[in-house]
Amino acid sequence: MKVYVKASRGNAQIGIWWYTDDKEVWAVSCPTDDGELDGPYLQYSSSKNHMNLWRKVVNDNLSGNTDNIISRGYKCFERGRVIYNCRTSCYEVTCSDNLINDKEFRRSIIDHFDLKGNQIEFVKLNHYHKEELTGNPAVDEFYYNSDM
Repeated sequence: MKVYVKASRGNAQIGIWWYTDDKEVWAVSCPTDDGELDGPYLQYSSSKNHMNLWRKVVNDNLSGNTDNIISRGYKCFERGRVIYNCRTSCYEVTCSDNLINDKEFRRSIIDHFDLKGNQIEFVKLNHYHKEELTGNPAVDEFYYNSDM
């Protein structure tokens, strides 16, 4: 009989995040054990993503004039996810190349998601780069619906 022991992860969280121009972390998260299993990973949700959480996260983090930020689109800030790899017992922080080596960003994510004391790997994914809307609906729709 095999016995599986759950590793102690403390209060660590997994979730979806944005890193604002003011170096703030905006996120939706849950305790790791409340995440959804997706292959070898625990993630915040398999149905929630940056696009459908954008309005909520802006409203949760700002008061007044949220329409201005919302209208800039969910890609207007750096963004990514914190997921947990069950095979390696490692938290993986996905982010763009712009943030992968940024020490201040790394500290902010580790603090926000209570990851200190856990194994953490920062993973570059190209589709998480910051991209402002152009104001041209045809161009914006193309860019927002592709992983360029």
